[in-house]
This record gives sequence, structure tokens and C-alpha cells, in this order.
Amino acid sequence: MNQPTQIVSLVFLAACLGGCGTTRWSDTPRTATEQRLISNAIDESVNSIDVSPLAHQKVFFDTSNIDDSVQQKYLISSLKYHLLRNGCYVLEKKEEADYVVEARAGVIGTDHHDLLIGIPESSLGAGIPGMPASLPEMALYKKTNQLGEAKIGLFAYHRTDGNLVWSSDTKISNKLAKSVWAMGIGPMQRDGTDGPIRWAGEAPPQLPKLAMPALSVPQFARKDKPETPEYEMPELAPPPSELDSGKVSIQPAGNEIPVLK
Repeated sequence: MNQPTQIVSLVFLAACLGGCGTTRWSDTPRTATEQRLISNAIDESVNSIDVSPLAHQKVFFDTSNIDDSVQQKYLISSLKYHLLRNGCYVLEKKEEADYVVEARAGVIGTDHHDLLIGIPESSLGAGIPGMPASLPEMALYKKTNQLGEAKIGLFAYHRTDGNLVWSSDTKISNKLAKSVWAMGIGPMQRDGTDGPIRWAGEAPPQLPKLAMPALSVPQFARKDKPETPEYEMPELAPPPSELDSGKVSIQPAGNEIPVLK
């Protein structure tokens, strides 16, 4: 094989051995954290409503006032399930029901708060020769909070005459997610649930368990030490009055002196 052919073969082999792969990453319009905060707040608010007065009643569930709420399908389904679970007969046709249960949602949404101790990102260098267009953020401490809140209420009235028969107070619930950076390290996150703090979206590393050497325990400190035998009290001799009367006779034992009758 001549030299040009060898070179071409080596180049072809190197091209076959080399390579790269790509993975497409994308984000949903609403983050999972936002959806989880709102759904958890909805769950807590709905579960705190006592609908037991409507148990075993035929009701029609009116959702017209919450059709434009955030996560409206989850909110409607949660309320309907709550009614069914507590013994209500939820009918599809309004004319077949005795009562109409109407839902209202005052708040379904999130708030966002940031705290920065340090120098925020700025564009002071824009237009200055030799300076970068923007200065990066330099934070000693940074915290980001996102609050999900739900304010939900129910009331019921007669389908025929429209008289109010029952009403719940509006129930407010909120869930908080936190992210903290310290000296450029982070984020340390809590996602609005009762789970552990996460490090950059992952569970913190677990420290290895160290095996402790076995220690010798003194005999007096052991729980399994042998028990001390109980001391047996000797039998006492009868009182002198019974000996004198001749009712009791003592048999000689050891060095004892017998008592003669």
C-alpha cells in the first residue's frame, strides 16, 4: 500500500472514531415549580372546605365563574372530587338536581421576590471604550422566593327558588419555594413541599457512614451482667411462750442445744 493510500485510510479511520452527540433541551412555558406551587395550594385550600352538610344531596356543580382561572381543569376536577368523596351526588344535568353548588376563586397565581446583597448586573460599561458592554453580577448573598397562592370558596342554593342553603368561608392557602446562593455557591432549593433541601435541583450528597470501633464496657455498666442472688432469711425460733408450753419441739441441728420436755 502506497503512502497516499495510507494517509487517506488513517484520515477515514479518525473520522469514523471521532464524533459527537447532541440532546435537545426545551422548557415548558410554565415551569414545573410554578405548577407544583399552585396545585399544592389548590389541594390544601380545597381539602380545608367542609362540604359534609351537602352529603347525600343531588347537586349540580356550576364552574362558570372559575373557567378562566389558572390551572382551571385541575381546580374543577379537585373540587368535583372533593364533593364526590364527601358523599354528594354530582349530576350532569342541572334540572335533575335539588341544589346548585357554585365555585369561586379569588386568587390562583404566584408572586416572585428577589433579594441581592452585592453588586447587581449592570450595563454601565456600554459605550465606554475598553469596557465590557455589561458588568456581571457579583453577589455575596442572593435569595429568590416564589409564592403560590389559592383562595377558593363554595356556596349552594336551591335550584328552583334560589334560596341560599349553605356557604363555606373562602379558604386561603399558599406554598413557598426558595432558592439561596451564598458567596457564589448554589442554589440550595426548597421546592414548596415537605421534602429535603436540594442542591442545584438534586438531592444533597450523603456522607459515608463511618464504622465505630467496638468498645469494651466494664462489667458493672453492662446491661446483661449476672444478677446478684437473693439473700434468704433464716427461719426464726418460736417465741419462748410456745416453747415453755410444750407445743413445739426443736430438733437438734448442728451446734444447737436441744430443748428437753
